[in-house]
Amino acid sequence: MAATGMNYENGIADADGDIAALVYSYRDRPDLVLRTFSERLAAAGRRLSGLVQLRDTRHVGQCGRVLRLDTWEIAEVGNNLDRTPNGCRLDQCWLDEMGRNAQASIQHGVDAVIVNRFGPLEAAGRGFCHAIFAASATETPLIVAVPEFEFERWTRFSNGMTVRLDCTPEDLSRWWGNVCGSGRTKLLPASRACESYK
Repeated sequence: MAATGMNYENGIADADGDIAALVYSYRDRPDLVLRTFSERLAAAGRRLSGLVQLRDTRHVGQCGRVLRLDTWEIAEVGNNLDRTPNGCRLDQCWLDEMGRNAQASIQHGVDAVIVNRFGPLEAAGRGFCHAIFAASATETPLIVAVPEFEFERWTRFSNGMTVRLDCTPEDLSRWWGNVCGSGRTKLLPASRACESYK
């Protein structure tokens, strides 16, 4: 089933938990959790698509760096809206393009998709909106970081048909094991996974 043209109000039918929201607060570090998880999957031979944001709030202007999981390249795609560490947003047109790339990769077959954030862009039918629908339609595991203040909108977007995870490596690994089965989920330790990409 193609995701193009689907209305987000009825675009997800994921009763088996293949899509999970990694819900985080300002105290959490979703980018680090997702990057570590994606590196462990890749080191275990999984094919990935999507993005992980490489946000460093200690340095102004660095929140526009992202890791493309299809190529493992780092891209600089931020728009500075103000001079505060959190005043940077990723370029929306570029995110639309990355969403289309992720949707195509899902339709061609990948093991997992990681979406750096759910927000107003996806709720408006842009960004990774249709990639999320494609993952649901093809039962492709997908994890999306959702800020606490967006969780109500995410629930409407997803019809409540997805799994909610705390922003911890343990919750993410447990979800992956449940989705894929114990025989397919052996991951390298995080330290070895990180060494693979140095």
